[in-house]
Amino acid sequence: MRDFLLGLAFVIGGGVVIAVAQTYPTMPTLQFGPSLFPSLIGGGMVIGGLVLALTRVGQLRIAFAGPRAQTPRYDYRGLLISLLPCALIVFYILASEWLGAPLCMAVSMLILMLLRGARPWLSLIVSLVVATAIYLLFSRYLLIPLPEGTLLSQILP
Repeated sequence: MRDFLLGLAFVIGGGVVIAVAQTYPTMPTLQFGPSLFPSLIGGGMVIGGLVLALTRVGQLRIAFAGPRAQTPRYDYRGLLISLLPCALIVFYILASEWLGAPLCMAVSMLILMLLRGARPWLSLIVSLVVATAIYLLFSRYLLIPLPEGTLLSQILP
């Protein structure tokens, strides 16, 4: 049941992402504009959500058709773990202006790696290196400005 509902939530979320991406301005000189990647991500969310929801329809029928001998206990920890990436995205959106993109990315990756059971020192090193590489790739190579944040504005290049 939980996977079915989570799949429906991804379908709805992907639809919202696609709808919002279509409102972005288009560039007359380019074949694609700023709506391309958000639309692709939204499309992936819709397809993944449909696959997840449709694979659970059979189990849903069995659960509603059969007698209920014992009500299974709901796994709240699993639900919280499933929602953690969404919460970290909201954290990035709200905190990146003050903390900066590299620090927010590093904290998010560190939390996710520790949750998956990685060693703490390895998680710290990997999250710092990958966040720095992503920041430098976007800011130096792709020339896409990411928030530096007021906390680290004098330190970053």
